[in-house]
Amino acid sequence: MPVMLPLAVEPFGGYKPWLEALPGYAGQIAFHRVLPARPPEVAPYEGAFKPVLARLGLAPYLHQAEAFTMLEAGANVVMATPTASGKSLVFQAPVLAAMQEGGTALFLYPTKALARDQRSRLETLADPFELADRVFTYDGDTPPAQRRKAREQGLAILTNPDMLHFGILPRHGSWARFLARLRYVVIDEAHYHRGVFGSHVALILRRLLRVAAHYGARPQMIAASATIANPAAHAASLSGQTFEAVTAAGRASELEYVVWRPRALDASGERRRSANLEAAELAVWAATHDLRMLIFTGSRKTAELIGRYTRGTAVEDKIRSYRAGYTATERARLEESFRAGELAVLVSTSALELGIDIGGLDAVVMVGYPGSVNAFWQRAGRAGRGRERALTLWIPREDPLDEYFLQRPELLLGSPPESAVADWQNPYLYPPHLHCAAFELPVGEDEPILLPDLAADRGLERRGGRVYTTLKAPHRRINLRGSGVTFTLRDAQGRAMGHLDERQAYWEAHPGAVYLHQGESYLVRNLDAKKREIVLLPGLEDYYTQPRAATEIEVYPEAARELSPGVWVGRVRMREQVTGYVKKRYVTEAVLGEVEQPMPEVSFDTEAVWFHPPVGELAAEEVPGGIHALEHTMIGLLPLFVLAERGDVGGVSYPVYPRPLPSGEGAVVFIYDGYPGGVGYSRAGAEQWPRWIAATAELLERCPCEDGCPRCVLSPKCGNGNQFLDKRAALTLARRMSGLRFQLAR
Repeated sequence: MPVMLPLAVEPFGGYKPWLEALPGYAGQIAFHRVLPARPPEVAPYEGAFKPVLARLGLAPYLHQAEAFTMLEAGANVVMATPTASGKSLVFQAPVLAAMQEGGTALFLYPTKALARDQRSRLETLADPFELADRVFTYDGDTPPAQRRKAREQGLAILTNPDMLHFGILPRHGSWARFLARLRYVVIDEAHYHRGVFGSHVALILRRLLRVAAHYGARPQMIAASATIANPAAHAASLSGQTFEAVTAAGRASELEYVVWRPRALDASGERRRSANLEAAELAVWAATHDLRMLIFTGSRKTAELIGRYTRGTAVEDKIRSYRAGYTATERARLEESFRAGELAVLVSTSALELGIDIGGLDAVVMVGYPGSVNAFWQRAGRAGRGRERALTLWIPREDPLDEYFLQRPELLLGSPPESAVADWQNPYLYPPHLHCAAFELPVGEDEPILLPDLAADRGLERRGGRVYTTLKAPHRRINLRGSGVTFTLRDAQGRAMGHLDERQAYWEAHPGAVYLHQGESYLVRNLDAKKREIVLLPGLEDYYTQPRAATEIEVYPEAARELSPGVWVGRVRMREQVTGYVKKRYVTEAVLGEVEQPMPEVSFDTEAVWFHPPVGELAAEEVPGGIHALEHTMIGLLPLFVLAERGDVGGVSYPVYPRPLPSGEGAVVFIYDGYPGGVGYSRAGAEQWPRWIAATAELLERCPCEDGCPRCVLSPKCGNGNQFLDKRAALTLARRMSGLRFQLAR
């Protein structure tokens, strides 16, 4: 696809003139503001960690000194401050002080890549103390000899939840010396430990602390998080310990904030150009002018499409896609190429939202609202080179939540962050971890980790006031980052290209699907469910594919309860089956055809909220489309109130539910957590029902379309391709339930 190259604008007078100089610029800047620099203040500090800081030649900021004082008093501390605010020093200085006395520290990072990146930083700081050789990463890629050395000589171990679960806790006897001297447990990027993954981490940390206590250690805990609404409560839910929170605001450099509305394709502005194409044009603009840019997308496919749309330009070799699913070697190569200046633009999923060092950035572009205010500022904070002005540019997509903020762009600057959710008592996740805890050390009947209501399992035995497991390898029965089954993607020569969990495999890599990897198209030749392998062939297709799926919900009546009048929550059984796929032309997204391709059914228990819309005001033929459209809009707006992404939840609507419900008969809408056991997203949304349904009614009223569009009722995740949607009927229902009285926009 040809992308026009921009003209140079000199001298630099901010990013706005550069953007306006793009060929074909059509007033896409919908909002522009320059946020002033607010550098943190240096504070006097005379506490216990001053010798370490003096040796490093550092003076703490005010919020760092506050955290040091709390740590000296014995508190567990969580830092919830912006990107590049110096959170790391708050745990590095105490750890270095402990290492000088022979104490140990365990660092928990969400990914191997981040742990390895942070090891080099800690080694640099430890070098003046002659302790650099006592710092080790311990993960699945660590060679056996190095693992032994880490266990025997390590004072600071940087690892991830997977390795702590699989490689350390089941073999804690070989770590006895390290664990007996454990002074600190550091949880970095604590906000990332949420949802299902966070619930796993919460159980793993509880197991770690009980094993450490077995060896006589009572470590202090230090957590570092992006800005969230509940840092102390979230850190407590992860660890079971009480925390003091330290917060701060500000940034070292000015930030130029731009809302970039895709150009209109008609006089009314109702039809807009693809946000992906706008991002591709900006990527070429940045690469042409040697600006270092990171483009964040909401999905793997979008990251690949934007990369593909820059092919055929003079700077295509300076732009690459980056996402989870690539091999570790491939990701490391991309990171190094970007640091070295060989690449100017990376188009990434949230995989680069974490603090991996890729060097300073001039600009961050976000394609679509990232799902939370928290994530918005975490991504925006990656822009900046020292004290130079940086650019954060947001391109709204055709999505209800994007449309909500496009109408209120100033809200992104002033909205409070959301709360993070992690539930260690998840009934699906808890029992397997209890087996692991009992394998590590028999569980006493009076231990806090034992929840009798969730501990009924045929593999557990009670003897002498303790709980034992009969399983030989319970740790291997848990998958921390997926549905439990992982598929390997291979090319025609058998080389591994990446990995997908079971649900992703059926949705993205079913036979006949076009799978995008590094901007190249591959055709899925075969999916082998027994071998858990997917074979990809190079493809020249000029289309991509979207799956079609059918979903059913079955309620467990005994677990249902009315949270507020007419709003019910409870346990449900979700059954989902990909039934086929649609072929769509690149760029124009014209539908080329639909193919039946049934895949195996995926089912699990989860949690849902449901309600019976007041359909009495609608004609019978309006009901299916009205409740379906209402479901879509509500799912799209749920991340306004809960720290979840749109893909974390699903929905089903029934004009007539086929089974008896404790809530009554009639049309019903379900919105459910898209993970086994549930995470609490739908329940948290239900607890804010008045705001949720009012926002739904307001968006449906304000959206200028006549019959429904991607900005209000159409969903990219819809299993039946957005058929049978009625915006007018949905607005009638939302107005009735919210008590608001609007007139439908014309």
